[in-house]
Amino acid sequence: MTDRRRRPEAGGRPRRRRSHHGVAAALALLVLISPARAFARCEPSALPRDAPTALVLSGGGAKGAWEAGVASALLRGGLSPALAAGSSAGALTAVMVADGRVDRLEAVWRGLTAEQVFALRPSVFFAGLLPGWLTLFTLNQLGSLLDPRPLRDLIAGTLDLERVRASPVAVLVVTTDLVRRQARAFDNRTISVDALMAASAVPGAFPPVSVGGDLLVDGGLVGRAPVLEALASGVPVRRVLVLLSYSADERGEPPTTLRRTLEEAFETMMIHQIRRDTELARLKYPDVEIHLLAPSAPLALRPLDFDADRLVHALELGRRDGATCLEAWPR
Repeated sequence: MTDRRRRPEAGGRPRRRRSHHGVAAALALLVLISPARAFARCEPSALPRDAPTALVLSGGGAKGAWEAGVASALLRGGLSPALAAGSSAGALTAVMVADGRVDRLEAVWRGLTAEQVFALRPSVFFAGLLPGWLTLFTLNQLGSLLDPRPLRDLIAGTLDLERVRASPVAVLVVTTDLVRRQARAFDNRTISVDALMAASAVPGAFPPVSVGGDLLVDGGLVGRAPVLEALASGVPVRRVLVLLSYSADERGEPPTTLRRTLEEAFETMMIHQIRRDTELARLKYPDVEIHLLAPSAPLALRPLDFDADRLVHALELGRRDGATCLEAWPR
């Protein structure tokens, strides 16, 4: 079950106010040292299924297929989110949830290939042929290892932004402003292909994207699963479902290459940030039900492993986990 605990209410006799402050401080400390656990089924809800709900997606590259499956099951099961929020790969799925075409959402993730998402820059390949320090100098001047054009073509060819602008589902896409060192969010009115490119622009892998003169990159730097940003957006919700695409039993692999080391470090930071932010949201918004859902089994997917069979498996697992989640919520 999802770990969703009730928070103690403030109040009581004036003479005990100091002890209440101590309880609040202890809770805040507990949040920082004991991040939330994610479970493979949702906890029974005291709210009806049609209660205003925010769906918060975290992405994780190819692991986003599981999140797409969960979103598909929720929509097919009659849940109409009031808000869909995401960063990185979760941003694309969030916008497709607002688009409303479930079949289209599934088809995109079923047919996704690595060639549609990224391509190694030719200059990166040739840099590897240079002697010694010239390789490092050349790579430093490139700005990124991957060519963003395949991803741009995918986003531009997949989304109907006019449908998103007219959607009753509010959208929140989070990016990171590298100069201001803070989050920058986009909604139904301001979302664009450039904004979605920025939301997925992992620094070093993809180049920053200029939007309105600001250099923006992956929103995961400031909000991997933007639950706090969603609750602060002004969209009234009574329940939040945060998706974490790593099962409770999933473990990393001993890194043997630079790529594996960077991937394991990145994923470790991501998991702990999502759990921490979920607990902070529970502390800050005690009147909102906040669920944290994870896969019921390890996905056996790396963020850059867009293997067709594994993507389909993750999507189908997400559909089953999403349907199981809905069974815990009354109609």
